[in-house]
Amino acid sequence: MNKNYKAEGEVKGEVRGEATEKSLNDTERAILKLLEKGPSSAEELANELGLKSRSGFFTRTLRGLMKGGFIEYKYPESPRHPDQKYRLSSG
Repeated sequence: MNKNYKAEGEVKGEVRGEATEKSLNDTERAILKLLEKGPSSAEELANELGLKSRSGFFTRTLRGLMKGGFIEYKYPESPRHPDQKYRLSSG
């Protein structure tokens, strides 16, 4: 996946918290960079970002990246799979 990640101030294109290719905040870019290394759980991502817990902002950020087509579940048919992880979208 080779999408152009632009700084948030370059082009405004966010729709109610949903990430678009044209407008990613620092947290969204950091999550995508971490996922370039391979799939990670929400807890693993939060820990790597130095967060003490998975806040509402963090959860909304993951949801926005999913809606924007940047990331997807490792097990999309089972969102509550015990080994669920996020990965970069294949498409």
